[in-house]
Amino acid sequence: MGVAFIRSAASTYDETVHLASGYSYLATGKYVMNIMDHPPLAEMADAFPLLAYKPNIFSSHPYFMQASLYHYGDLFLYQNIVPADKLLNTARLFSLILWSGLLVFFIGLFAYKAAGYEAAAYSIVVFSFMPVFISNNALVTTDAAPAVFYFGTFCLGYIFSALPVLSVAGRGHKVIKVLDNRGQYVYAALAGLVTGLAMASKFSMFIIPPLLISFWIGHNLLEPKMRLSRLLWYSAIYMAASVFTLAVVYKFDMGLYLAGLEETLKRLDQGRSSFVWGRHSVNGVLWYFPLALGIKTPLAVLALLLAGLAAVIKSFRKDFVWLILPPLIYFAISMGAKVQIGFRHILSVMPFVAVLAGLGAVYIGEKKALRCVLAPLLVLWGWGLVKTGPYYLAYFNELAGGAANGYKFLVDSNLDWGQDVKTLSVRLNERGNPPVVLSYFGVARPEYYGIKYLPLGTISNVELAGTGEDVCRMDRLLLAVSATNLQNTYYPDKHTFDWLKSRKPEFSAGYSLFLYDLTSDKDGAGKLAELFDRNGMNREADCVRGR
Repeated sequence: MGVAFIRSAASTYDETVHLASGYSYLATGKYVMNIMDHPPLAEMADAFPLLAYKPNIFSSHPYFMQASLYHYGDLFLYQNIVPADKLLNTARLFSLILWSGLLVFFIGLFAYKAAGYEAAAYSIVVFSFMPVFISNNALVTTDAAPAVFYFGTFCLGYIFSALPVLSVAGRGHKVIKVLDNRGQYVYAALAGLVTGLAMASKFSMFIIPPLLISFWIGHNLLEPKMRLSRLLWYSAIYMAASVFTLAVVYKFDMGLYLAGLEETLKRLDQGRSSFVWGRHSVNGVLWYFPLALGIKTPLAVLALLLAGLAAVIKSFRKDFVWLILPPLIYFAISMGAKVQIGFRHILSVMPFVAVLAGLGAVYIGEKKALRCVLAPLLVLWGWGLVKTGPYYLAYFNELAGGAANGYKFLVDSNLDWGQDVKTLSVRLNERGNPPVVLSYFGVARPEYYGIKYLPLGTISNVELAGTGEDVCRMDRLLLAVSATNLQNTYYPDKHTFDWLKSRKPEFSAGYSLFLYDLTSDKDGAGKLAELFDRNGMNREADCVRGR
């Protein structure tokens, strides 16, 4: 499914930047391009297989020298000596294998340590068929890596706290616990290593060290195994490993990391335009991510999650705190974020959901009545994947009415990240490849995929000038609109395309790009002419009115 998604999708909005930046770091050894927005590790990891192709890095081009992120990304991907699809899809396939493989390892390990082999097997199965992972793990972004390392840190931190007491010796009235000291050292250091990798992948991961140390102290208070001074010693080892790993990735220029962190925190505090269920916001709403979780997660997984929480509560152990609190804290912090543009921003929560769902599967397996309730939800899960595929980024469950209805609730990277311009090309070719008026949200080049278009109201960080089409000469008046633009997310006028919502599109390309035929729609053509006028395209407006 991941491979099918990769083949179907053009470059998403940020992939050109991440791919070009990562390769520039590997090829030059210098962190310049995107270093104030993202740490370098995730980008370098995804770009690593491109070293075999030796693409042109354009190091003397003004876009490179001036660190013009999106323009350089566009240059690197679409004007290179290696075809764009080959560069992008090679990196995507490597990303899918790398991050999915690491998640399978950590999910299996965490579930096994917490509840045994059966829970581990179920957890891996749940993870494997979750659309959020099928799609996001297969993209060149900085979302999958921190999700892997956030989850991996708490997995190793839990194992550290759960290491057994090897023996108990009595000395007078005192009881002396003999711990597995070697295991404590190893897991403290490994947790530090993974934390350092997390912090080198996403700036938001700076929250991990204080969280993990607090968890260790709290666990030790609930189940005393060592003196506080001893625990602080292990915490110091953990911190040393974290800082050393981060320093190695940054080539011991920690000032660069701190500068990037400071810039990121300033940028996040500014907010960003977003759309959620008919509402536009710049500073975010508290229910954005709860809604996203509720309608972009298969209903069967939500049911298994509830069953897993019920099982945890019914037979509560202190160990289960490690499965519940880390995702809960991350989710709570995310709810208050001003930047709300995608389910991917809570991707770090979802491996915990997979493990709890695995525990729920074990619990339901012991309850015949619950199995009967779960069975139809499993059928819906499978049908939803079949019906949505290969466009898994646009998956929505039955509460939202499926992928075809998703744009009414959430847009942007939840379903429309510019990736379906490739599918639009296929659908237009089936109709003789007519020219279209294109209101596109994204940075992929429509002309690369053979689309003949006249841009109107494009939202992009690169100049998409079109292919010289003349609306006055078009046989049919076709308008293609991205879902994010249809919901007016980034337009000052939040009613720009409201007139289209009462019209049925001729087709939708991958659930995120809608094609409308306005040839015989007098009122629709008039509304389109008004948009041409508002964009200073008066000649085009007159031609449309003249039709």
